[in-house]
Amino acid sequence: MSADLKESSVPLAEISQGPNAFEAFLDRNQKGIVVFAILLALAAVATVVYRGIETSRQQTAGAALNKAEDLTALKAVVDQHADTIAAGSAMVLLANNQWSAGKQDDAIATLQKFIASSPDHPAIPTAKANLGSKLMVQGKSGDAAKLFEDLASDPEARFIAPFALISLGDIAKTAGDLEKAEASYTKAKTAFPESSFAETANRRLAILKTKPPVEIEPPPAPPTPPAAGAAAPPAATPAGLSIPPSPELEIPAPAKP
Repeated sequence: MSADLKESSVPLAEISQGPNAFEAFLDRNQKGIVVFAILLALAAVATVVYRGIETSRQQTAGAALNKAEDLTALKAVVDQHADTIAAGSAMVLLANNQWSAGKQDDAIATLQKFIASSPDHPAIPTAKANLGSKLMVQGKSGDAAKLFEDLASDPEARFIAPFALISLGDIAKTAGDLEKAEASYTKAKTAFPESSFAETANRRLAILKTKPPVEIEPPPAPPTPPAAGAAAPPAATPAGLSIPPSPELEIPAPAKP
């Protein structure tokens, strides 16, 4: 053995018995970890409680909507159960009731408010179609067309897209653009053949280019026949001619015997 090798006082295979880094971290931060765990538990409990309260709130609003049958009750659902799905649905029903009651401007304002305030509500496509139809009735075809175009291109509104296309066709036809109207009707028929609106599109296409009948003057009314027992009017006599009166008939006297 080489003389340079010296005996070492430290064993070569000695294993340290001190705490490792992870244990040291736990020792230093044990209190903070416990507090964090408590906070996580409280957050989980709060989430469960919140979900329970929210579910109860939604159910209460839905029950109120089921009982609402008039304008006053629907307004109460909207006011007392704000930010619920039922309140949004109540606004759509409220607009229909306002329209039926002759309050057209109020109905349109209600739908516009609902669409602007609840963009993620599942009834938004229906509300847009409803609003577009009402605007058409008021002659506001430009505003209505924008809504129908949005619906026709929205994948989430596929169930109502054929109705939107037919409405766009009607708007174009009224404006005299028959080619655009034909394109809208055809798309409604071919892109949505399974829809009940496909037959409506077929009927629109069948009469799209037919010309309306020409109006003519009605024939003169026939003369009214004389009433029974009334003397017939005298026949017309040509000008310058006179008809002598008929001689009276004389009955001859009987001969004397």
